[in-house]
Amino acid sequence: MIPAIEVHDLTVAYREKPALWDVDLAVPTGSLMAIVGPNGAGKTTLLKSILGLIPAVAGNVFIHGEPFHSGRRRVAYVPQKSSVDWDFPTTVFDLVRMGTYGRLGWFRRPGAAERDATATALRRVGLGDLGDRQIGQLSGGQQQRAFLARALVQDADVYALDEPLQGVDAVTERAVMEILRDLRNAGKTIIAVHHDLHTVPAYFDSVTLLNVKVIASGKVGEAFTPENLKLAYGDAAR
Repeated sequence: MIPAIEVHDLTVAYREKPALWDVDLAVPTGSLMAIVGPNGAGKTTLLKSILGLIPAVAGNVFIHGEPFHSGRRRVAYVPQKSSVDWDFPTTVFDLVRMGTYGRLGWFRRPGAAERDATATALRRVGLGDLGDRQIGQLSGGQQQRAFLARALVQDADVYALDEPLQGVDAVTERAVMEILRDLRNAGKTIIAVHHDLHTVPAYFDSVTLLNVKVIASGKVGEAFTPENLKLAYGDAAR
C-alpha cells in the first residue's frame, strides 16, 4: 500500500543553519504516528514543511503518492494554540465552518450542508452549545477542541496536528485521543507532534524520533526503544 505521507531527502535551513537534514519518512495509511524529539529538534518544522508552510532547501513530499500541491486538499491541519490570534473577532461556529471553504472553492458560499457539517463537528468535540461564543472566551482545552472540529469538517484523509495535547486538561486529552483513534479506525492517517514520552506507547501505534535528522521511525514497539531515545535525547532520555 502506498504510504499516506512520503518525505524524501527533505532539508530545511534557517539562516544557513539546518533545521532538518536529509529527512526520509513514510507514514503508513491508517496509522496514528507521533513525532517526538527534544526542544529544537525540528518537529514543528517537519510538520510545517510537509504541509508546504515552510520552504525546503531540498526534498519532496507526496500525499498518497501525489506531489503535495496535488494532494493538499486531502490534508487537514491543527496548529499549535499559541500560534493563533484568539482575539480575532469570530465565533466558534464560524471558525469551524472555515474548514469547509477549501472544498467550496472561490465562488461558492457555505450552505445548509456546510452548516450541518459544522454543527455535527462541534457536537463531536463536545462544543455543540458553544457555537455562538467568541473564540477568545474559550478555555485552552475548548480552543483545542474547536480547531480539531475545524479539521473534522474538512473530511480529510490525512490529519496533521502540532502539539494537540499541550496545555489541555485531562478530560480534553481523553476526548481528543478518542477522536483521533476513531479517525484512525476509519482508515484516516494522523501525524502529530507530541511532547509526553510516557504516553507514546498508550496513544500511538507508530512514532518518529527526530533530532534534526530522523533517528528512528516505525511501529512503537520497534522504534521507541531506550537506545533510540538516547540517540535522540542524549542523557535527557533517562
